Amino acid sequence: MGRLKFVWNIPNVLSLVRLALLPVFAVLYLNNHLEWSLFALALSGLTDLFDGMIARKYNQITEIGKLLDPFADKLTQIVVLVCLTIRNPKLTVLVIICFAKELLQAIGGWILFSRKEIIRGSKWFGKVSTFTFYIVMLAIALWQGMPPWLMMTLIALVAATMVFSFFMYLAIYFQLRRENGLSKKHAASDTVN
Repeated sequence: MGRLKFVWNIPNVLSLVRLALLPVFAVLYLNNHLEWSLFALALSGLTDLFDGMIARKYNQITEIGKLLDPFADKLTQIVVLVCLTIRNPKLTVLVIICFAKELLQAIGGWILFSRKEIIRGSKWFGKVSTFTFYIVMLAIALWQGMPPWLMMTLIALVAATMVFSFFMYLAIYFQLRRENGLSKKHAASDTVN
């Protein structure tokens, strides 16, 4: 665990800014300041975009950043979803799926990290799930009179992409565990020989 220490660089500070914007979004949204809440969310999205670009371009990728960035992403999704669900209880099923998915992925990620295994970045299916999530949440937030059939269709779409990305990441998790098990066996047989 000694390798996990906070590094003060621009990408990590941007992740902290994203976390600080969450209560701002929630207070504004729940107090009917939709435009300002969406502005806070858009600002949060920009910090997410720029922290990754800066980290890669200027070689500022850190171990804490590998955890902090996805943590800020997932917490943002959860806060947005909970806030929208307070106004629209039909989204409750997404809250349950999202909490279960993120909790299980967090546990898996922590296991990999604690065993000093490689933590890989997000994959296309995770990005598709996140993109779908934000587009649908934005549509639900802005279109107050959305027909119930359309809302249920969009909720089902988000649920499907969440579940799909979870199972794809689960397959990667088990692949990493197998690869790590094989490399340990090879290391043990090399030391015996």
